[in-house]
Amino acid sequence: MKDQVKLLRDCIHKDIPAVVFQGDDSCAPEILEAAKEIYRRHGCSEEFLYDWQLLINEVRAYQKESPQTVKLPKLSPVEAELVREEMKRQTTHTS
Repeated sequence: MKDQVKLLRDCIHKDIPAVVFQGDDSCAPEILEAAKEIYRRHGCSEEFLYDWQLLINEVRAYQKESPQTVKLPKLSPVEAELVREEMKRQTTHTS
């Protein structure tokens, strides 16, 4: 499986947008499965799809072993306020 930390570091250092799904995100397995089907439809290699399935399996195993940590993600109060401010700026800017 690809080195997830290295991939994230490369994105950070090269200023490439990245999305992170934590293993305790209750939606992660479903999101990863949907992404796998999208990758398949767009022609990704069998090797890539195999590697992606390993990631899905790892997340599922983690969630099965640690069900007490699995939860629906949410923003912290500070993050939520920052998002609300951005939403207000966007609606004011587009009106």
